[in-house]
Amino acid sequence: MDKQEFEELFITLNTLYSANRYIDYIELSSAAIDSAYVLGMYDKAMLLLRYRCASYFQVGDLQIAVNVLEQYRELTFKYGTDIDVIQYYSLASIYWGTFGHRKKSEELMLKGLEIANRIEHVESMGKIYNNLSDLEIEQGEYSKAKEFAFKSLYYCNAFETKHAQPYTGITYPKTNLAIAHIGLEEFQEANELLQELLSNINTPPYSKAQLEVFNAYALLCEKQGAIGEAIDMYQKSKHYALENNDLSLLQTIYDSLVRLIEQQGNKIVLCAVQKEYINILLEIQKENYSQVLFDMEYNDQKKQFERTSYIDPLTNIYNRRFFDEHAEKMLEIAEVEKQQLALLMIDLDHFKSINDLNGHLCGDDALVLTATTLQNYFERYEESIVARFGGDEFIVLTKILAGEHEQTVTENLYEELKSLVLIVDEEVVNLEFSIGVSTNDYGRTTQIEQFIKNADSALYSSKRNGRNQITIYNPYSNVGNSI
Repeated sequence: MDKQEFEELFITLNTLYSANRYIDYIELSSAAIDSAYVLGMYDKAMLLLRYRCASYFQVGDLQIAVNVLEQYRELTFKYGTDIDVIQYYSLASIYWGTFGHRKKSEELMLKGLEIANRIEHVESMGKIYNNLSDLEIEQGEYSKAKEFAFKSLYYCNAFETKHAQPYTGITYPKTNLAIAHIGLEEFQEANELLQELLSNINTPPYSKAQLEVFNAYALLCEKQGAIGEAIDMYQKSKHYALENNDLSLLQTIYDSLVRLIEQQGNKIVLCAVQKEYINILLEIQKENYSQVLFDMEYNDQKKQFERTSYIDPLTNIYNRRFFDEHAEKMLEIAEVEKQQLALLMIDLDHFKSINDLNGHLCGDDALVLTATTLQNYFERYEESIVARFGGDEFIVLTKILAGEHEQTVTENLYEELKSLVLIVDEEVVNLEFSIGVSTNDYGRTTQIEQFIKNADSALYSSKRNGRNQITIYNPYSNVGNSI
């Protein structure tokens, strides 16, 4: 699939999702997601995965939905923005709540809400307040649920105030508000909301949001004593939830049906419904969703630990430990594929003087500026490791692109580095750098220790010859070639 074909399919998929055509979206989205990865369009891949995850949730296939959530999480924390992270927290919180882990669900919601408030993202605030309302309903806190539902509706432009990018999921917060009204015995207000929502539901297949409206109306009937009408509505909702295999929703429906049929005293119907309910509970027990979610959380914690272990806290680039563990692998691949690698040792000249004359904060700023410049420069290369080697010394291992030469790469880098300055008390502090470079001679150098030793020898030559210069290691000379 080329870029144009992908863009056309992407537009189609967005249209399908907006029209609540979840099954059609699921059928078409897999190929689009694969193409987005291949084309490097990770922002669109994230959106497609989020919609795919939500679509499976809407049709009730929770097992696949959780698996897609895992893909979505991986991509989000690798390439996502603040908004993408909020979206993940919101979606994940729904799943945790669905499987009974309310505390974890609330924790994820509040994480997302903190970011949403900071960046003032209206849609995210609307969704999160709706989800918080849902949690309060489950705990019987109807006044709080009502408050959160009103906040959610505020952000989806249900009132006079208008937002530039409103939250569009109006069905859920209105349903939650109706349930809160029912819990507070404000039946007229609940009925007005539910009649409005029911009037907008047409023919099946019904989404999860629409089935939730049916259930809310059944609850209203129950609370007002219309038990027969409540049972009929739950039976209708049950039928479509069974078609969707929505086990979580079915558990709620069957729980209500058993309770109401017991009140009616119809033992034959009750026995049949109880048998169905037992089968649903056995199915829920078999599908170990919670374990999948706990595994995801463990992986997040593991990655956070790895990040702490591998990232230099001052400069936010890799540290020597990461370099030592990953550089050898690059060297092994280069040996097999006869790739040309360059290793650069970069030293910030006169660093002690910068600290002594301008203070340690200035020294820190110099290191951070250097690290950022190195990282940005080597982003253009296919494979690179940029790390702080220790103190004022940095190390870079990079694959030389076809048609380039290590001398050109280093000279272009040096031009960027030597233009770096800091302003301290309105005084300009110029930064200078000594660089030593070695290559693996298209795979002939196979030991990382030797590779580093050669670059270090070249760096020593740069410093010995007056600093602020580049030296490329020459295996036939003890000095190397200065540039």
